[in-house]
Amino acid sequence: MPAPAPPVNNPGTHGKDSIVAMKMLAGDPYVAIGNVSSWTLNQDKDRVETTALGDVNKRFVMGLKNCEGSFSAFGDRLTDVLFDASEAVEPIFLAIYPYGALSSQGWEGPAFLDASIKGGVTEAIVIDAKFVGSGNWTRSSMVAATGANGVSSPGSFTPAGAMAPANLAGMTGVTAAPATAWPAGTYVRLGDGSSAHWNGTAWVAGVA
Repeated sequence: MPAPAPPVNNPGTHGKDSIVAMKMLAGDPYVAIGNVSSWTLNQDKDRVETTALGDVNKRFVMGLKNCEGSFSAFGDRLTDVLFDASEAVEPIFLAIYPYGALSSQGWEGPAFLDASIKGGVTEAIVIDAKFVGSGNWTRSSMVAATGANGVSSPGSFTPAGAMAPANLAGMTGVTAAPATAWPAGTYVRLGDGSSAHWNGTAWVAGVA
């Protein structure tokens, strides 16, 4: 099969602009956590093997998505907010913005948090926090897609840098190009891994 066109290698982004924010209650505003030096976020999914006799390769079905991560912050003697969060019996809320003010892309949701503190004669005091999601986490897009171009397979979203809508319902309001029914074999890939195409009047699931 022919190889696709070479990728467009956009500039990388330094992690120094990242923001980790927290709030204790759903109705509170997010407040950035100070002195954070590193963070991780993992959203792996349960995979259950369904390989049967006669299969050439292993097969799997996907289960629920996990959400867990960690971050480290240099100790701040003027605030105890991380240990307040670790002692909460109800979920607190975390938000992670990888690109900080450079982009609105981020992840947020309820979580249970554990915190530990360490230091030493040649070390700064550091608070290590680990968290697990406790409910639905959402992801905000860097740039909302306003259009979808179906002249290639898969097609692309516009404007430049736009992220794929999460699912077929998210295609509402996205303008198709061309506006006529897309040719056979064309489609766009959505955020949940599914495909969609324009049939001339509406967005429908699958490949044209």
